[in-house]
Amino acid sequence: MRKHFLLLLVGALFAPAVLSQTLKSAELGELELHYRQVSASDKYPGRPLAARVWYRPGDAVSLITPVRVQQISYLPVPGSTVQQGEVIARLAGPEVHHFITEFRVLEQRLAVAEQRFNNNRALYQRQAIDEARWIEISEAYYALQLAHEHMRHFRELLSEMEDGNHSLLLRSPHSGLLQYRHDTPGLERGGELAVIIPPEALRLQVSVPLAQRQALTALAFADCSVPVAGISAIAEDYFVSAWSAPLSGSCTLLPGERLMVTPWFATPGFRVPASAVMHWDGGPAVLVEDGDALEVVPVQILSAAQADYFVRCDVDLGGRSVLISSVSAVQG
Repeated sequence: MRKHFLLLLVGALFAPAVLSQTLKSAELGELELHYRQVSASDKYPGRPLAARVWYRPGDAVSLITPVRVQQISYLPVPGSTVQQGEVIARLAGPEVHHFITEFRVLEQRLAVAEQRFNNNRALYQRQAIDEARWIEISEAYYALQLAHEHMRHFRELLSEMEDGNHSLLLRSPHSGLLQYRHDTPGLERGGELAVIIPPEALRLQVSVPLAQRQALTALAFADCSVPVAGISAIAEDYFVSAWSAPLSGSCTLLPGERLMVTPWFATPGFRVPASAVMHWDGGPAVLVEDGDALEVVPVQILSAAQADYFVRCDVDLGGRSVLISSVSAVQG
């Protein structure tokens, strides 16, 4: 019996205290109590994310060469704004010059094939030639037409130079920001000569934690806040890629620029002073003024901004006052 009593006494001495969810103001003695009103918010800022200024696949124009280029001399520096038809490079080498001759020959062959096609179409309609012969003529004409169309787009961007060095001037197919990068003097057939990025195509690209992807609504930097325009549905480890709306006006940045941005998440919550948050019954909580009493309200901390916390809870704290002084003393 005595042993059992001692066990009960020891258990009582070392058992955790059960904290009340309501405290009377009169019970707090001479503690100095100050309050601040809580403001509701439908969004909150998250931790800064690393962002890159770039364009989404498909937004830019890629300029491909149909001929091997031995030497490329670019005139504007990378990142320059160029206008459609503006000279952007000088292409040199025998194969570049041969391209002009090849295109002229192709034009002549196409003209002959077109005349042959038109003449035989009338004969085929009168059944003066058999179907096999007509198919052969048609296929030859269409093949030359496709080859000519493929070369014509590139030929229209070239201007011949009378310098005796087989050089051609290359003009931009579109207006935008010029991007190029080559580690070798020349470029093989099918290589990318340049990329033209429309100014309105530049965006911010960030990697967002999977758990926060659905609530992401905007990306902020300096005095700019840019809405989020799209979020990838494919995960890369624990993150997904998100793109902002196009950058414009005073929010324009350089292509390839990297910076830290503040993500904003569309989640309803409340902004409370950090000094009001305490540890209570295993988690964060605030003391809310309720007449002559203080109500303990558990909260979930979503984010921190300067001297405030953005929190979420099951109680509507909007417009109510929380204790911001002597919080540790009350907790003790």
